[in-house]
Amino acid sequence: MNTIQGRDGSLLNVSDAGAAHVHRYEEPEMFAWTSVTADIDGNDTVILLQNDSTTKHLHITKTYAYTDVPSAVDFFAPAYAVITGTAITGVCLNRTAITTAPVTCLGDTTGDTLANIMATLYTNETAGDQHGVWLDFGGLLILGYHDIFAIALVAAPAVTNAAIFGYFHTNH
Repeated sequence: MNTIQGRDGSLLNVSDAGAAHVHRYEEPEMFAWTSVTADIDGNDTVILLQNDSTTKHLHITKTYAYTDVPSAVDFFAPAYAVITGTAITGVCLNRTAITTAPVTCLGDTTGDTLANIMATLYTNETAGDQHGVWLDFGGLLILGYHDIFAIALVAAPAVTNAAIFGYFHTNH
């Protein structure tokens, strides 16, 4: 990958094929949402995030899921519906900013349907090899108003958690 430097010192990465790679984050609006361990049954949603902003898109950058049992982990986009669960408050990653995310984020939900599966990853839990799985969207998963993204487990775990990271950007 090649780099072009601007007069002000800013950098632009360019691939060998000539494609420019630009990442623009509006610092006050980067967030992380993390589920707490709950009584998750098989095929339950661990964490669900809905964009409630009518003026900004929510770009999902990375996601994480952990379970203590071998399981498929489904990353999916259910349709807008009446969904209930345990409220999750996002944490602003710019610790100097005082802002809250215009979202509904819930853990251990009911009322959503496993649909529009984007990816399924598999965990490999053994006594000596417990780890979570990461899925990197690089900001390419974009949620508009009332769009939803969620993570579900196929197997029923004793311990699980999940996280979603993203940032807001003004609609185009």
